[in-house]
Order: sequence, then C-alpha cells, then structure tokens
Amino acid sequence: MFLTEMKKHAVPSFKHSLPNKLDLITAALDDALLRRLKTLSAPSISLCWLSKAVEFLTVAHAEARRLISSLEVTVLDDALACYLDDSLKLLDICNSVSAEIERLRQRRIVLALAVHLLGDGKVRRAREALTEGEARRAKANNAEVLVKDLALALRSPPPHGKISKVARVVRRTVYAVGLVTVFVAGALVSAMEGTPETVTVRAPAEFSWAESLNELATAVSGELKRRFGKEERTKGLLLEEVDDVATRVGEACEIAEEDTERKERSNDVVKEVERAMGSFSDGLEGLSKGMNVMFHGVLSNRNFMLNHVRVKD
Repeated sequence: MFLTEMKKHAVPSFKHSLPNKLDLITAALDDALLRRLKTLSAPSISLCWLSKAVEFLTVAHAEARRLISSLEVTVLDDALACYLDDSLKLLDICNSVSAEIERLRQRRIVLALAVHLLGDGKVRRAREALTEGEARRAKANNAEVLVKDLALALRSPPPHGKISKVARVVRRTVYAVGLVTVFVAGALVSAMEGTPETVTVRAPAEFSWAESLNELATAVSGELKRRFGKEERTKGLLLEEVDDVATRVGEACEIAEEDTERKERSNDVVKEVERAMGSFSDGLEGLSKGMNVMFHGVLSNRNFMLNHVRVKD
C-alpha cells in the first residue's frame, strides 16, 4: 500500500541568481508546466482524465529534454544520473500499467459478450457472462514500490560543493520533472489498482506552478478515497467508464427479466449500454496510446542523454 504523503522533509532550494538567459529558460519550463496543469482541473478516476495526466507528464519530460539540450550539457553530472535512474523506473511503471490496460481489454471483451447476449434476448447467459467477467482487483506488479522509490529520491540531499549556474538549472529541471512524475505516476497506479491511497509530494513555493500541482494532488487524493475508500471497497469499483458499462448491463438485464411491456425501455437501456461501451473503448485506447507515446518519449530522452553527455571525470 502506498504512503499517503512523503512527510515533511528538507527540499533543495533553487532560489539563486541566474544570468538572464538561464532565467528565461527556466521560466519557459515553468510556464509550460503551469499551462498544462490547468488542463487537468476537475480530476476524476476515469480513463479520460488519466489520459490527460499521462499527456501532461509526456510533455514535461519533453520540455526537460529541450531545456537541457539548449544548455548544451556535455557532462553527466549527479542530476542527470538521477534522471537516468528515475526514468528507468518510469519505464517499468509504463510496462506495469500497460499490462493492466491489457487486462481491461479482456474485461471489455466480456462486457461486449454480455451486451451481445442481451441483444439476442439471452438474459440469463448475459448475467452469467457479467458475473464471470468481474475483474479481479488489479495489482500493478511492483509499480507502487517504484513510485515510492521515485518519491524517496526527491528527498536525497544535493551533493556538497560549488556547482556552475548551468548545473544548477539542470538540477532544478530534474527536480521539477521528478515532482510531476511522482504525481502522475502515483495517481495512475492507484487508479488502475483501485487503492484509496497514493504517494504525494509537495512542490516548493518557489515554482510558479507549485500551488496548482499541490491543489491538484489534494483533489486527486480525495477522489481516490471517495471512489476506493473503506465504505466503497465492497462494491468492487473500478475506473468510471468500466463501472458505467457494468452498471448499465446489469440494469438492462433486470428490465429484460421483467414483463414484456417494458421492452421499449429495454431497447433504450441497450442503446445506453452501447454508448457506454463506446466511451470505455475510446478511453482505454486513448490511455494505451498515451502510455506508448510516453514510454517512447522517455526512452528517447535516455538515449539522447547517454549519447550526448559523458561521465564526469
């Protein structure tokens, strides 16, 4: 089970005077993160929102690479080494989540079968398919441990000694990307696993987007507790689109089992089920595509850094 929050700890400070060019570069990254965070308002435990969150994280990593590339960094310092290590963990998380997406694809097949049987008037068989297809609570392998490791890495004290202004910007960038990675990865794994708790970290106020991220993290934590908390756990709830289909199929079965005078209503419910199935399919494939794009984006970042920087002497 996840920690609810990485408790109070010292965070590195990046309040240092920087040359105008470097200041503009860091400001551009902050502005990009702030704009993207605004697209994640009103979070929900749904495939649609998770897709947006994954897209946000993909952009964050791409912006970090663009910034580091513009600085023409050629030495693999401690911050970049940390990024390489953390990005490997993120790739493993991507693989774990992709496995859970495949599990949901199997769930979709079973639900589609139930809808088909219902349309043929085979209500009993539709109910059997619905029951047999009840998804086991997903367990995203070691993904939750990896998210916890990413959060713990943010607590590591910076190395002692003087560093260049460019190195300071790189360190700040890696730390910023680490914060948003823990936020998105934590929310993603918790939602897919169906746990009410997630790892959260607090962004320091010196980042212009800190308040937006912290408020969003609080809202997501509240949504997870509302959907997967102790009182709701007995209902076996999953992601919103999945539950919507299952609920509507169950309602359609109940109506079909009643007197034939309600046949028209039954037809309406079947149409609602089909619409819900469409939302489920679109959301699932959207998240799958987003995970694939993020995986290859992070992998590309790793290859870029390994090919363009050398280990510090």
